Parts: sequence; C-alpha cells; structure tokens
Amino acid sequence: MTTLADRVVVVTGAGRGLGRSYAEQFGRDGARVVVADVNGDGAEETAGHVRAAGGEALAVKVDVADEASAQAMAREAEQEYGRIDVLVNNAGIWGDLDRTPLLTMDPDYWDTVLAVNLKGPLLCTRAVAPAMQRQGWGRIINISSMGAYMPAGAYSVSKLGLNQLTFSLAKELGDHGITVNAVAPGTMDNEATHQQVPDAAFERLVSQNIVKRAGTADDIYGLLRYLAGDEAEWVTGQTFLVNGGFSTRF
Repeated sequence: MTTLADRVVVVTGAGRGLGRSYAEQFGRDGARVVVADVNGDGAEETAGHVRAAGGEALAVKVDVADEASAQAMAREAEQEYGRIDVLVNNAGIWGDLDRTPLLTMDPDYWDTVLAVNLKGPLLCTRAVAPAMQRQGWGRIINISSMGAYMPAGAYSVSKLGLNQLTFSLAKELGDHGITVNAVAPGTMDNEATHQQVPDAAFERLVSQNIVKRAGTADDIYGLLRYLAGDEAEWVTGQTFLVNGGFSTRF
C-alpha cells in the first residue's frame, strides 16, 4: 500500500475512545494528524500520545455542530500543514438510544443528536472541501454504525441519514478527485459501548456475530487506512458494514 507519510488527516471526536485510537494509528503510519474534539484537553492528550510515539499532531478544539467552529478547525489545519488530505468524521453521540421513545422525546434532544451525528459531518466536510478541491485529491470517511439498521431512536435516524449523506456528498465531490465513504462498525468493545449497553445485552449482541467477539479499533482502522489511501480511488459512495458478520441477520 502507498504510504500515508506526510498526508494530513483530520480526525474529529479524537479526544478519547475509538477516535483517539484512530488518530494514534494514523500517526504511527506517518500521517500528520489533526486531533479535533469538543474537549480541548482530551484533544491535547491524544496529540501528546501521537507525538510520544514519534508522530506529528496538532490539537484543535471544535464543536462540529457549529459552522464557524468547523471552518476555524479547517483553517487552523491548513495554516499549520498547508493542506488537508483526509477527514474522518468520527465525532458523535449516542444519546439514550431507544430508551428515549421518538413519540415522547423532547424535540431539543432530537435536535442535539442530529446536530452532532448528521449536521456535524456535513459542516466539517464543507469546511475541508475547498482545500481538497484545490489539491484535486481528498478522502472523506464518515463513521456510521450498525445502529443505522436497528430501532434505536434518534441515534438510528442520524446514522442512517449519515449513510445517505455519504452517497450524496460522493456524487457532489467526485469530479474533484475526492471520495466519500462510510464505515459502520458493529458492537465494539470500548468504553462508550459499555456505558450505553447493559452487560447482558452486550453479550447477546456479540453472541449473534459470526465471529464470536466484539470489535476493536484495530478491526476498523485497517479499512480506514485503505479508504484514506490512493488504492481506494475507485471506491466512493459506499457504506461498509464491519460487524463480525452480525449484518447477515438483517
């Protein structure tokens, strides 16, 4: 595979969890990583991890649901590194999944979930697109979810919408050498999942996988790396389900 050395990769929601792991792995592969998160301290900590491993990183505080903040993130990244090659739209919130019924939820709650999970990727893509268009090359990778295909309230709606946004943006940006794809992980063995999913439900979900374990950041990163590289030039508008075979039950 071609090297990611000197590619500039922006990862949103990289202040902790899976986003932090993706940022660290991109750094180890030679990319210059823009660690973006609404938690500035978390972003700085992740950037420190990347640098400690010998990589190059810039920490940026960003609210992905705010257009001015997203634009400022892109400006800072381009001012620091001169270009933006890859955007991983990883920032997202679970909300309360299906424990908040659609028919009775507060409309403000709905707005919050969709603002981060759906509007955020759009605003961040709009922010980095001009740099990629000038280069004639770019990669947008949206982190969706297996939850897009399951009844999980506003979260499911936001992630299924993200899949369609991926397809639509791919069409709009394709003539500029920019690909847009989505990766939809299944049940992941990480802090966020264990906070949201009771142990019994977690074990039940994992038991339905063909591969009888939960996913890890490594399971997802291999695909992210491929989609971020030159080899994926002819791959766009796709949503990849990476879930240990759980999707065979859909």
